[in-house]
Amino acid sequence: MLTLDEARAAFDRYAAREPLLIEGTLYVHRWYEDDSDYLPVWGAREFYVDDDHSYARWDQRVVFIDKRTGEVRLEFMPDHLDKIDAMTPVDERR
Repeated sequence: MLTLDEARAAFDRYAAREPLLIEGTLYVHRWYEDDSDYLPVWGAREFYVDDDHSYARWDQRVVFIDKRTGEVRLEFMPDHLDKIDAMTPVDERR
C-alpha cells in the first residue's frame, strides 16, 4: 500500500509529466482517501492561500492515486461524486 508521502511524490511526478492546466501556482490544499485511492484537492495557490477567486478551477477534474499500484488517474469529477463524498480526510501528520 502506498503511503501518503509516496502518493505526494506520484502526484508531483504526474504533474511534471502531464501539466495540469490551471492559472497560477499548482498547490495541493488537502488530501482525502478511501480503501483504494488517495485524492489530492489541487488548484492554484492563489485561490487556496490568497483567497483570490479569479483563480478558481472550473474544469471538474480530479486526480486519483491508486494505493496499490501508484497509478495516477485524471478523471471527470461528476462521474465519481459518490466515491468522493464517501472519502475521508487524511491525517497529514502520520
